[in-house]
Amino acid sequence: MGHVVAHDFNKIHLAELRPQERSSPPVRTSEVYVLFTSVHETLAALRIAKALASALCVPLTLVHLRTVPYSDRIEGPAGTSPLETDAFARCLRAQGLEVRVRVYCCRSARRAIPQAFGPHSLVLIGGRRRWWPGRSDRLRQALEAAGHFVVFVDEGQHAA
Repeated sequence: MGHVVAHDFNKIHLAELRPQERSSPPVRTSEVYVLFTSVHETLAALRIAKALASALCVPLTLVHLRTVPYSDRIEGPAGTSPLETDAFARCLRAQGLEVRVRVYCCRSARRAIPQAFGPHSLVLIGGRRRWWPGRSDRLRQALEAAGHFVVFVDEGQHAA
C-alpha cells in the first residue's frame, strides 16, 4: 500500500436516460470534488463544479493527488503544490470560487484514490479531448474503476 499524507487548506451535455436504461441509483453526494490536473484544466472544471455544488447545496473540494518520487521524503517533499501558491489563491478569488483544498502526498495517485474520496463520490476532472489517452484520461479511468461518478470537462470548450 502507498503512503498518503493529507494537507487541508482552506456547456455540460448530459444525455437523458429513460428509467429502464438507468443501471445505478441517482447521484447523491455530500460534496462535489474536482481533481487537480493542471491549472487551466482545473479552473475550467471548477467553474462547472461550482454550478453543480450550488445546485446540490453541497461544498466544493479541490483535491491534488501529488505524486512524490521515492527519492524524496513523503512527509515533506521538495517544493509546493500549485494549489498552495498565492497566485492560485488569487485566481480562485478572482473567479468567485470558494473551495476547500486538500493536497495528498502519495507515491501513486491510483492508490491514493480510496483515501482521497468517499465511496461513489461525484468527481469532476478537467482535461483536453485527445485521440490518445493522457494523464486526465488515465485518472478518469482509475476513478471510474473505483466506483466514482466522473464528469470530464474539456478545457478547450470551457476556457475562461
